[in-house]
Amino acid sequence: MEKLDCVVVGAGVVGLAVAREMALQGHETVLLEREASFGTISSSRNSEVIHAGIYYPKDSLKAKLCVEGNRMLYEYCRDHQVGTQRYGKLIVASDPQQIDDLH
Repeated sequence: MEKLDCVVVGAGVVGLAVAREMALQGHETVLLEREASFGTISSSRNSEVIHAGIYYPKDSLKAKLCVEGNRMLYEYCRDHQVGTQRYGKLIVASDPQQIDDLH
């Protein structure tokens, strides 16, 4: 390999996604991981949910990207026959301001 366009460090969920996207765009990409397998550090200890953006300020970029990422991830899983389960979420308001925030 004489030329390398991208080096991605860490084969967790983000590293794998970045490496995949770079490779799909035609970049010569290498993914480095110090562990014996992928997804064994932080990615194996998360809550294993696909977030909907509910906890971010309503019109923030983070909320918008979270909603779009949610849609994209379910679409990817469907297209690649990766099983998912949509359980939904119940959020209980404990004061009137929270009721307004949830609407």
